[in-house]
Amino acid sequence: MADIKPKESRLTFALAGAWGLWGVILLAMGGHPPAEGVATTGGQFLLFHASAVMAVALQSRFSGIYKRAALALLLAGSGLFAAEITGHVVAGHVVAGPLAPIGGGLAMLGWLCVIIGSIRDGDREPA
Repeated sequence: MADIKPKESRLTFALAGAWGLWGVILLAMGGHPPAEGVATTGGQFLLFHASAVMAVALQSRFSGIYKRAALALLLAGSGLFAAEITGHVVAGHVVAGPLAPIGGGLAMLGWLCVIIGSIRDGDREPA
């Protein structure tokens, strides 16, 4: 991870770990009424993105701004999405406005950064 400082990588992995834990909690909640479905969706979203963040952080095919943006957007987007889902499950109604669509859009932008970074720097030798 030549372009990510050790302190930054600790934070990235700590957040990915927190998202993984939060995802498992939501999946467990989604196994019981009345949270069925909604909580499961939030849990899956978090777990998939936590895994993706760790994979992107460890890869060496692209770096720089696209890698940092991808990590930030994937974490922020999935966190906002899951925050609305969690609020909905706990309160029984939407409590935080349009966080899910905003979070989903940010996550999509993060995936776009992965695509652009991979194409742009894809011929680069791994570090």
